[in-house]
Amino acid sequence: TNLYVFKTKKKKIADFCFKGNKVECIVGANGIGKKAREGDGVTPRGVYKLEKIFYRPDRIPKFITNIPISQIKKNSFWCVDSNSCYYNQFFNSKNNFECETLFRDDCLYDIFITLNYNVKPTKKYKGSAIFLHCFEKKTKFTEGCVAVPKHLLIEVAKQISPSSKIIIT
Repeated sequence: TNLYVFKTKKKKIADFCFKGNKVECIVGANGIGKKAREGDGVTPRGVYKLEKIFYRPDRIPKFITNIPISQIKKNSFWCVDSNSCYYNQFFNSKNNFECETLFRDDCLYDIFITLNYNVKPTKKYKGSAIFLHCFEKKTKFTEGCVAVPKHLLIEVAKQISPSSKIIIT
């Protein structure tokens, strides 16, 4: 089961297609395109593997999926610091580098799926933390991720397989 994200005339809005259903999703502030660097607000065009699901057990009931899954804890972070040896990696401790807090007050990271963007090898300054995650009504754009309604993301997480891809065009 593949997921599709199609660019629309609205820069920060795209169409998300899954199993014949189409809904609006939120993308980077600078739309879909070629990602040049960390922080450019571009959602990277391409075909990506859906690597791992992360979720908050206090907000999302346990479910069965066919890809690796991990719980988010209060000390869960994602390194976005290009100068760190942990760049574009998940970890459960905060050190002296810039990181994205995954345990948030809003619902954006209640459940998210990591994409294999800029991994193996990870290139410094090319962008990190490209996720398929939730959005709220007030969400106008992402930093480069794809954001969909939480209920839809839960359904996607239950139905994807290790061979599933997200195709962003």
